[in-house]
Amino acid sequence: MRFRITNKRLADDATRGGFKVIVAGSDTDRERKKRQGKTIKRLTPGANTAQGVINDFMKRTKIATKVNEYARVLPRDGDLLLNPIVDLDAGLIWDVRRAPATTIKRNSDEYGEFPDIQRAFSQIDPRTQYNAWLEIGPPSVSRQDFALFQMNHIRWLEEESEMYGTSHYAGARLFHLILSRMEKAAAIRREYRSVPKYAHEFPESTQEAQILKYARDMRLVDQNGNPTRNSHLLSSFFGTAKVKILDENISLDQMGDIRYFEDLLWLNLGVPKAILTSGQDMNRDVLKVQYPHYLETLDDITNLLEYGDSGKFSGIRDIIDLQLLLSGINPDSVSYDVVWANKTNETPLERTDRVQKLLGANGGTKIIPIKKAVQIVADDIDVEDVDQLLSDLEEEEQKRLELAQNAFLQGMNKNLPTNKNNDQNSTHAVTDVLLEDRPGFEDLEVKAKETVLRFFYSIFRKMKRYEPITDSTAILDDFSSDDVLEALDEAWDEEVGKYRVGITKWMTEAGMIGSERAVQLILDLDGKVKNPNAPDTGIAIKPKIAKSDIRDDLLVASGERVKGIEQTTRNKIQDTLSSGFEENIGWKQLIKQLEPIILDENRAEMIAKSELSWAYNRSALRVYQDANFTKVEWSAVIDQRTCSVCKNRNGKMYKIEDWPGLAHPRCRCTPLPVE
Repeated sequence: MRFRITNKRLADDATRGGFKVIVAGSDTDRERKKRQGKTIKRLTPGANTAQGVINDFMKRTKIATKVNEYARVLPRDGDLLLNPIVDLDAGLIWDVRRAPATTIKRNSDEYGEFPDIQRAFSQIDPRTQYNAWLEIGPPSVSRQDFALFQMNHIRWLEEESEMYGTSHYAGARLFHLILSRMEKAAAIRREYRSVPKYAHEFPESTQEAQILKYARDMRLVDQNGNPTRNSHLLSSFFGTAKVKILDENISLDQMGDIRYFEDLLWLNLGVPKAILTSGQDMNRDVLKVQYPHYLETLDDITNLLEYGDSGKFSGIRDIIDLQLLLSGINPDSVSYDVVWANKTNETPLERTDRVQKLLGANGGTKIIPIKKAVQIVADDIDVEDVDQLLSDLEEEEQKRLELAQNAFLQGMNKNLPTNKNNDQNSTHAVTDVLLEDRPGFEDLEVKAKETVLRFFYSIFRKMKRYEPITDSTAILDDFSSDDVLEALDEAWDEEVGKYRVGITKWMTEAGMIGSERAVQLILDLDGKVKNPNAPDTGIAIKPKIAKSDIRDDLLVASGERVKGIEQTTRNKIQDTLSSGFEENIGWKQLIKQLEPIILDENRAEMIAKSELSWAYNRSALRVYQDANFTKVEWSAVIDQRTCSVCKNRNGKMYKIEDWPGLAHPRCRCTPLPVE
């Protein structure tokens, strides 16, 4: 049973979940890369056709479910012989059956070559044709002959000079026989020595007849002098005999020799003892060393099943290549991966805990983004499309925030009380701080808009040059939304760095204006504008934030803000694609129809104004914090264009760290220092 259990455990751990075959450049490959967060390659010509042939083959033969049996047989017998059932007329492999290793003769020569590939293997009767095993090449008589392509031979522990493999358990046989005898002997000792034995001592003058009478009285023997059935259980005596206990059970618990040979047996079985036993006397340090080697053994099994040994037509890949050949596809022109389940001792719960730590749980440092975290646990939570899941989560969070905001606004009093600091002589009466800075802002907005448009124009130009390769003619039916989004991603990655540098230049100028205005507001607390450099002000408030500091801060922040611009662009393209286009158009015509979506001047202007206003307010808040202010007041421009959110927030005070930021694109609100 040790052999059967360990053999089954090896096979289960090695092949759990079977395997999948993914052709590089196919739609299946693109879906896998998308799920893994990797760059999606272009579609390879013929990849989908090859993928379809392989999928049909695996469905027909059910070979992915048979690999568990193959993984048991291969290390157990040392030889795995697979017989593809081929229909040459239909060009199909209908099934893959395992042939018995004990009756199949390999007809190769001393160099491992097959003199006759039409009779590469033969099935013989081992009882009557045992001499045939000694013959080189095909036997003179056989029950059945197989061509080379009809018998796939995989050898375990292959030796170059040997025609057959060696059982994984061959080395364990000797220790198994020794251990079996020792365990049987231990059982016998316990059975016959577990009950205490007694020595009955009589005086020297005692006659034999008296001893026999004593034995009969004590029911140790019957009337004929034969021992009774329960004589060995006798524990109480009466008479003149002196009884002494013989303790022979002292060494029954000493099992060191048995444990020694058992450890040798487990060593040859290839599975760490602690995995299949209760783990008694388990040394965790030893297990840490053994378990990685065990995982390597599992990889050895799947690698051998996949690639075979050094012989010809060996391994599952060669059977797949045979099916491609039968379908008229050159296997050398197709690149594919045989994907097995990941072999690890990490449980789903442990993996989730690890991901939580990488996300910065319990105050830790965040090391990976949320997308990477979902990719790691995607299989555990049965996620097919990571991007769709993240989009759904974002949408749910946005809805939750909108509901909370609406509930808050509905509960507010429409007639907000006048702030106590909002009097005629206070700078907090300013209704639009940006009005005084508007002339400088207008020039910056024009330049920022040009930067945004230049960025989107570069994106559009590169997308036009992107040419996806399809299996057939280049018509719209062969273009998926993934092709368009892939072109967008590649162009975006190439241009986003230059855009961030360009937009940060104008955001820095806006930030400097906001910083200077914040200093003026701090100094103008009594309603009179003061020169912060004049000696009679009595106030030594100066901005400690240099232009280079503002630029560095905004350059880092722009990396996060540009992600929102990218996602909005993707959403607009996806929405447009879902509404449909003209059919039977080429790639360039397809992208041309997306031109108004990508090169949108109104959106470019909105982005420019939003980025500059955000930079203006961000720098102002940093100055307020530098001047030890803790609260700011929301100041909105009240006119016909003012939205309800900004109107309701006008005059409301916030802690600086709780400042909600711009309410919407083109928002004209700004924070004012309070206390």
